[in-house]
Amino acid sequence: MNHKQTTDVLRVQLHRLSRLSQRALDCSIKGFTHGNSDFSCRACSSEHELQQYHQCIERLCQRVIAEKPHVPSDLRFALVAMRLRCALETTCRAAAQIGHDTTPYLENNGIAQRAALVEFGDLVNCLMRLCIVALFTKNGTHAMTVLQSREAWRHCERVFDDLREEIDERAEAQKISELAIARSLGVVARQTHEMADAILFWLEERAGGFEAGGHDAVAEPARRSPAPAAESTPDCLSA
Repeated sequence: MNHKQTTDVLRVQLHRLSRLSQRALDCSIKGFTHGNSDFSCRACSSEHELQQYHQCIERLCQRVIAEKPHVPSDLRFALVAMRLRCALETTCRAAAQIGHDTTPYLENNGIAQRAALVEFGDLVNCLMRLCIVALFTKNGTHAMTVLQSREAWRHCERVFDDLREEIDERAEAQKISELAIARSLGVVARQTHEMADAILFWLEERAGGFEAGGHDAVAEPARRSPAPAAESTPDCLSA
């Protein structure tokens, strides 16, 4: 397999991992927003595929870097792919944790829902989708939108503020499950900022700004907004 083929396979596997992570997150959020434990179960069933993609992408990245490509963008993409892989894996595992925490949440919450938590979940899912679109379309505008979003953190603060105001001890079990879900959503929100930053780093090298959108301003690192504190088995390379 030559260098171009290796890079092409790396792109394919990274895209598949991104779809796996997005699907897991989407199911986990639907689980607690729709009160449906079936969605939560789907969010918890991706660990085997996740491990396969981890091994495959890591091997591909190492091979591209070892080959010392003459095209700088290929080396940059391999480095970015390693960052994206970590962020996507973290997202997938956070989604699985949300799925696990949804069972006690539904048992203690019944059909009632905390609006701030539901809104937070929807927003985080939206940010994740923007990152995936930015990766697939090589559009830096979507990635910059994620970096500049402060709504996620406002929603997160609202959830925790609501929970602090409750003093009814009978609601303690409910609060614990809600806090657990909110923490996991916060983890995913941070990963979307990491993904967006990595995607912008990859696209910045393209001449004249980004291929899509043409926003030269986003090619200036100093202007970035810093982040607040069923697929088939991967076709991995043969040894």
